[in-house]
Parts: sequence; structure tokens; C-alpha cells
Amino acid sequence: MPVLEITQLCLKGITADDPALLQTLSAVRDKLQTNSQFYVSVEEPDLIFILGIWPDLDAHLKFLASPAREEVLGPQEDMLEFRWTIHVEFGGMHLIPADAPILAMERMYVKGEQVESVDRAVIKHMQQLKTTHPFNVAHGWRCDMAPGDHEVLLISGWETTQAHVTLVKKESNDKDSVAVEDEGLKMLGVLHGKNLERKAAS
Repeated sequence: MPVLEITQLCLKGITADDPALLQTLSAVRDKLQTNSQFYVSVEEPDLIFILGIWPDLDAHLKFLASPAREEVLGPQEDMLEFRWTIHVEFGGMHLIPADAPILAMERMYVKGEQVESVDRAVIKHMQQLKTTHPFNVAHGWRCDMAPGDHEVLLISGWETTQAHVTLVKKESNDKDSVAVEDEGLKMLGVLHGKNLERKAAS
């Protein structure tokens, strides 16, 4: 199954609206053919997220271990500092709501015995959102964790960050909501980003 790579990078001596940043990221995307999209954090504008699709987890890991890594990624290291990467089983980049002004990414840690029930709750939550939501909603499970550990990622598009924050707060008071933490589910964080290329085009 295709794998979605999400990498967080910190800007070094450059701002997200500097044309040189997008040029460098686009050059890497063209070489890797990952159909990557680039987002700047709403909460912390010095952080960016790269979302890209690989055929499988091994394809990305083999690239990172190859001599080509330095050739392809070396030029961006003067302006970007690596923070972290996660890999999620994902159907394709077409599922990312790139047309939305705001992209929300919710990361939740799930205990093994809760995986099936949480997956059902996430799917139900997505179906409910889609009935009233103009932007796509998708989810996937991390495929790079140690045995016994599980993390689900929920991706959705929004008109504003506040619209999503309001929904999360509302759901936290709903005992049947997937957002309610219990012994088997822990919210690891909610990230909001703006598409760098959408911003440049507006």
C-alpha cells in the first residue's frame, strides 16, 4: 500500500514566503517524484511540513540510506533543519484536501486492543464530517512503529483554524467522540498548516 511521508522541518535564516524555499522544495519533489505538498505551520511559522507519497515504506528508507540522499537533499540543508518524520498507510495524494485554506492533522496514540474500535469510530467521524464538510477528510495508520504501538492520523481541510479548533473542543465534551481520551486513546497533537503553493497562487 502507498505510504504518506510527513516530515517536519524548521526554517533556518529564511521565512516561509521566501521564493527560494519553494524553489528548493519543488526541485526535490521533481527528483523524487513523490507529488509532495508543502505546508507552513499556523501556530509556529518557522516550521514547515512536507507531505509526499512513496510506493511503500522500504522505498523511502532505501532512499534515505542511499548516496542519492545527499545529492537530492543536500542543497536544502542550509535553510532547513530536520525535526521528525512519520509514515502512514495512505491511498494517495488525491485524498489530501489541498484546496482547503487550512489543513488539520490530528495524531492519536492507540493501545493495541483498541485499534479496531478506534478505526470504526474514526471512519464514523469522517462520514459525519463529509455530510456537512466541503473539503476532503482522510485517515491512515502509522506503519513505522514498534510492534504493539499504534498511531492513527486524521487529515481534514478547513476554511479557518478556528473552525477546526471549535469542533475539537465540542467533540471533547462528547463522550462518544473519537477525540475523547481514555486509557486506550491519547491525543498526541493537532497541527494546522497553510499550503505554501496555494498561498503563493492567491
